[in-house]
Amino acid sequence: MLNYLKYYFFILFFTFSFSLNLTLHDYDNPSASHILDAEVVGNTLIVVGWLGGIDFYDISNPEQLNHLTNFSLGGGGGGGGGGGGSKPICATASGNYLYVTSSNGVAVLNISNPSNPQNLGFISGTSSYTLENLDVHGNILAVAAHEDGVLLYDISSPGNPEYISTIQAENAWAVAINDYHIYVADGSMLLDYFLVNNEYIPLAIVELPNAIKDIVIDNDYLYAAIGSDGVAAIYITVNVTPQVVDIYNTTAMANRLNVFDGNKIAVSDWDDVEILSLNVDSGLLDLVGYKNTTRRTMAITSKDNYIYSAEWNSVQVFEYGEIDGPDLDLSAYELNFPYVEDGDSYTLSLDLTNNGNQDLDISTAYLTNNEFSASPIESLYPGETQTIDVTYTANSINSSGSYRIFSNDNDQSEVICEVNGNINGANMGDPAPDFELPLVANGSGTYRLSDHAGEVVVLAFFAPN
Repeated sequence: MLNYLKYYFFILFFTFSFSLNLTLHDYDNPSASHILDAEVVGNTLIVVGWLGGIDFYDISNPEQLNHLTNFSLGGGGGGGGGGGGSKPICATASGNYLYVTSSNGVAVLNISNPSNPQNLGFISGTSSYTLENLDVHGNILAVAAHEDGVLLYDISSPGNPEYISTIQAENAWAVAINDYHIYVADGSMLLDYFLVNNEYIPLAIVELPNAIKDIVIDNDYLYAAIGSDGVAAIYITVNVTPQVVDIYNTTAMANRLNVFDGNKIAVSDWDDVEILSLNVDSGLLDLVGYKNTTRRTMAITSKDNYIYSAEWNSVQVFEYGEIDGPDLDLSAYELNFPYVEDGDSYTLSLDLTNNGNQDLDISTAYLTNNEFSASPIESLYPGETQTIDVTYTANSINSSGSYRIFSNDNDQSEVICEVNGNINGANMGDPAPDFELPLVANGSGTYRLSDHAGEVVVLAFFAPN
């Protein structure tokens, strides 16, 4: 991932006033990678990867990831509209049936035996759509299909969905059903549709400051993940126009949401997992839990107070609750230094925070490459933050290593922060060459880098499988 034109390095400072946090219990690297979604159905965790298929775990013991099987949509037949090489995107379940959007349409799986899921085929006519998120409520399945709107299906016969109608939208990313309402994430607009005489009619539009990535509903509130602008809480009741009550700006990019324990919202926020809580009296979203996962947290789900962080190519289990002992969190798990001339030095800061309820004692801390050095670390009281200066003194290219910290943290006795300096390639602060490329989706014409001078531009490259 490269930042062009202007490069920004942010050191994030956190002041935690809570003792509720996330304790790490288990970790796994499934066959699925480029993970985009996760779903809990009873005692089964389902992890959906754009590459590598769908992994199933037994979580009857919610602290442990007991892998059951990996399932590929590629061999699934039946139901016209699908075929080999299908890449899963998102999934939602109803009873013993799992509905999965993919690159080749909407697949229907029987998961009554999660150790041996059965592909019942693809919903007819869905192979031509660009599909995204989906939701199920009662006998209605709703599928977000970007510029083709939201596709509605009757799943009275759950293994054989029947097309009902389409809700129009310019760019439907997500959908959520709530009794007689269907809410559609259409770009930065939240569309509220209401069921009248078996037809959904538009009722209200709520404009949000950024494109909506995900929406979830809990009682009278809808929560929307709006990327770099965080999470919005929206009050929804029958016969009342939806009202935004608060927007909490998370530290990175809010992508997927999951509600648990009444009013807690787990957020997959790219670099971390954040737990928000809505204070109904004040109308404010508060940060009540946090864990920097060190990986790209793409999706999130939960069972009771256990949070399953679905990352780029891994899964972690956290428990939300009181932490009895010490708990070490870093403000960053990778420090990338700008270009430094040989013999010169550059310093970046790293925050160490004890989010537990007992003193954090550092037993050992060292850097694996002698071109990097760090200021001394001291023990931390509960809630205390210490800023460490990490200095890079250049004498070659491709300087890399790690900062390893050992402590009495009960669930992570060793934490590692990667350090990189003068890499052989693009470095922070280097000028970017201009380029112009044709737009292939979500618009027409071309994209020219020089038209975005002064902005933060992020290019993500994906190699085809």
